[in-house]
Amino acid sequence: MSNIVESSKKILVRVPNWIGDAVMALPALEALATLYPEATISVLAKAVVMPIFENNPAVAEIIEYKREGEHKGLGGRRRLARELRERGFNMAVLFQNAFDAAFIVRLARIPIRVGYARDFRSRLLTHPIEVTDEITARHQVFYYLHLVETLGLPPVSTPPLARLYVSEEEHAWVDGFSKDAALGTETLIGVAPGASYGPAKEWPAENFAAVLNYFAKKQNALPVLFGGPGDVETSRAVSKAVTVKDLNVTSRLSLRQFMALLPRVGVFITNDSGAMHIASALGVPTVAIFGSTEPKSTGPLSKNSIVLRVPLECSPCFERTCSLKHYNCLREITPEAVIEAAEKLMTIKDRQEEPATNQVTENR
Repeated sequence: MSNIVESSKKILVRVPNWIGDAVMALPALEALATLYPEATISVLAKAVVMPIFENNPAVAEIIEYKREGEHKGLGGRRRLARELRERGFNMAVLFQNAFDAAFIVRLARIPIRVGYARDFRSRLLTHPIEVTDEITARHQVFYYLHLVETLGLPPVSTPPLARLYVSEEEHAWVDGFSKDAALGTETLIGVAPGASYGPAKEWPAENFAAVLNYFAKKQNALPVLFGGPGDVETSRAVSKAVTVKDLNVTSRLSLRQFMALLPRVGVFITNDSGAMHIASALGVPTVAIFGSTEPKSTGPLSKNSIVLRVPLECSPCFERTCSLKHYNCLREITPEAVIEAAEKLMTIKDRQEEPATNQVTENR
C-alpha cells in the first residue's frame, strides 16, 4: 500500500475516545510521523483525550470532535465533514474503530481512508484492514501500529513506549502547586482508586487505605489521591479510611496538571485505567491492579511497573461488573501484595522511559 500513499502531505488521524486507548495509540502516531516526515498530521479527538496530544511534536493540529455539541446528529456530522474537507486532507488513518469515524471521513471526501474493517464500515474505507487473531493476541499498542505497518512501516517486534510531553510552564505550575500545598521533601504515595470502566476494575477502597496507612506509618509518606469527576466518591471513601493527613486532588486537576504532577510521587498505585497508562508513559514507578481485564493486552509497558492479578478461571471476563457477584479477581489481591510490589519499585532510581515486558505477579 505504501506506493499508493507516498504523496500524502496532509494526514488526519482519528484517535480513540478513551484516555488509556489514546495513550496506547501514541507510538503509532509517532511512527506515522516518522514514516511521512514531510506530512502535516492533524488529530480528530473528543475533548476528553485532547490533552494527551498537546505539545506532541508529531501533531500539527488538534481538531475537537464535538459529538454532543455542534457535530451532533447527521447535520452535525456533515458540518464537521465540511470543516475537514476545507482543510484539504488527502489521507485519513482511523485508530478509532467505530462506523462513525469512517462515515465522517467518507463524507469529508478524503481520498485515502485507512482503518480496520470493523463495525460494518468496510465499504466506507478505501483500504479496509482485516482484524486477525494474530493482531488481537498482541498488546493493544501493536493493534494501532499495524495500521501504520500497512502503510510501509517496518514490522515492530518490541512494543515502544508512549511518550507524553510536559511543557516548561507546566513544570513551573507543579512548583507553585507544591509550594501552595506545603509539600516538602517527604515521599508522596499516589493512588488512583477509581476506574470509569466500572467496579470490575476497582480494587476495594479499604485496601487502598490500608496501603496508604502502612506507608504513612513506616515512611512518614503523604498519601495523594488522584482521579477525575467520576471518582470523587471512591476517593472520599479511601480518604475516610486513611488515618493520617492526605492530599486529595480528585477532580481538582486538569489532565495536563495531573500529567505534570504525577512524576513527583515515589510510587503510584492504580487500577487498570487511563491514569495507569499515563504513569507508564511518564516512567513513574507503578503498581497496576488488574481485575476483569487482561494485562497482556492493555498492561503498562514501562520497565518501572508491576502488574498484580489473580488467575481465576473466570478472568479475564472483560465485564464492567462481576456477573458472579464476588469480584474475587480484585478481592484476592491483598494489601500486603501491593505493599511488597510498591516497596520493590521505590528502590528504582532510574526513571528512563525504556520499553519492557511488564512484570505480572499472579497472586495465587
